[in-house]
Amino acid sequence: MEARNRSLNDWLGAVRSGQVQLPRFQRFEAWSYSQVQGLLESVLNELPIGAMFVLEVEGNPPFHPRPINSAPDGDRVSELLLDGQQRITALWKSLQGGYPEREFFVSFQEKTDYEGIAIKSVKVGTRGDKRYPLWVDDPQKLIERGLIPVRLLLPGEDVSNSAVEWLERACDGDQKQFVSHLMNVNKWRASFSSFNIPFLSLPKSTSPAQVLEVFTRINTGSTPLSIFDIITADIEQAVGESLHDLLENLNGRVPGLARYGDVQDIVLRTAALMQDKTPDRPSILNLDWDKVVQTWPELVDGAERAVDFLEAERVLDGSRLPIFTVVPALIALWSHGGKLSPDRLGEARTLLRKFMWRGFFTERYESSAHTAVIQDVRELTKAIRDGDRDVTPPIFDLDIPSEEDLREAGWPKKKDRLARAILLVSLKGGADDLADGESITVLNAARREYHHIFPDGYLKNIRSEIPANLALNCALITWKTNRTIQNKEPLVYMRDRAEANSLGDDETVFRLKTHAIPEKPLRRNDYSEFIQERSKLVAAAMESLTSGRPWSP
Repeated sequence: MEARNRSLNDWLGAVRSGQVQLPRFQRFEAWSYSQVQGLLESVLNELPIGAMFVLEVEGNPPFHPRPINSAPDGDRVSELLLDGQQRITALWKSLQGGYPEREFFVSFQEKTDYEGIAIKSVKVGTRGDKRYPLWVDDPQKLIERGLIPVRLLLPGEDVSNSAVEWLERACDGDQKQFVSHLMNVNKWRASFSSFNIPFLSLPKSTSPAQVLEVFTRINTGSTPLSIFDIITADIEQAVGESLHDLLENLNGRVPGLARYGDVQDIVLRTAALMQDKTPDRPSILNLDWDKVVQTWPELVDGAERAVDFLEAERVLDGSRLPIFTVVPALIALWSHGGKLSPDRLGEARTLLRKFMWRGFFTERYESSAHTAVIQDVRELTKAIRDGDRDVTPPIFDLDIPSEEDLREAGWPKKKDRLARAILLVSLKGGADDLADGESITVLNAARREYHHIFPDGYLKNIRSEIPANLALNCALITWKTNRTIQNKEPLVYMRDRAEANSLGDDETVFRLKTHAIPEKPLRRNDYSEFIQERSKLVAAAMESLTSGRPWSP
């Protein structure tokens, strides 16, 4: 990386010739007029405006370029501007008079707060063939107001002649006034022309992946570009298909996919896995996008089947997902489902249940997830697509947690893989609400709260040595029910629930069972016994699910 300097005149010349352009993935200009005004004041008063960042280009640019807004489209791109688009665009357009609804003027009768030369921004409207206010195009009226158009400061001989003509009209024969204003305009133009803007440049040998890493690091705004944003323009030009249109098609066909994470991210990772690549940034940048378009129907079909599968397994949304890695993998694997017979579909469901729950309960994807998941997907693809019965994905060989591990898992509201896996087990029986009896669904899951089965306040009162914030002490219930239970001991709120509904004690016991909650330790108010008994229940469920067998309490 090299640090250099370039005058504003040279920057504008490079923009005019098309030598400096933007990578197409850059968002468009977004500055307000007040920001443009502030930038012009900084240049006029010789204050720093920060450094630019460019990528040197030789031959074909690594990313499709586009010119600065309103600049010519040259064919000799030598630099791509990675950082500085807003500043260069503001300078180029304001000096060209390129804002239809705004004019910028040097206000030679006003000062800034720091006693510098001020810039005035004037809103312009059009009615018929006239611009308003009428004085905005009247040189004499502008001079009377102490204003000179910024566009007269654009470096270049043609502009110099235009400035002389404009000042002659403005001063209306007053030679002394003309000379005074001309000296100021020439001084300001010289300041603009020679204004120094430093920049850092990446050498032309920099790989696209490295460029994008630098770009995302230096662009740290509130809405940073995703990798989808970065590549989409290049891909659309390369394959002649709009990825945004394809994505809209996917969202329309499988609206539930968005519950599990960012759909753009899911799609890119899935596409990588479907092309037998690790689902990381370098692989995504090197995808065969013609093939992505060709296999798009299979991807959409895989997404639809994967969402149905997740919902059937009571994995209802991303906020309770133990680990994200399994979602693109499930879509890639289910993309082969359309070609399977009913018997083979049944076999695939068993394999994928085993795969998914092992992804939740084991540490397989805690680190080096990209490398690990492609290994597992390759083996499972042989089984599902090709019917190979002699496959052993590495994830199938890992040990599952012990009952002691289950008893130590923390609160599932936090991003704790094992805790969330335990919570999902508690949904397998329907997780009927303890008060209204409604089973948990994708429609009402967001309204459920994380409830301490043995209330935190109650455990503090009895000075329990076992912490309250354990996954085994958690159930998802409605907020109204949660407020009703408060800090009551389990025996009391179980009695209250039985008295509150006309179906009596049996219904309360049934509802507890749908959460995989053992009833007897609750009746005895024995927290230690409860944790022991529930860990056995969850361990049995885990053993079944990670073996590919269905389970329900």
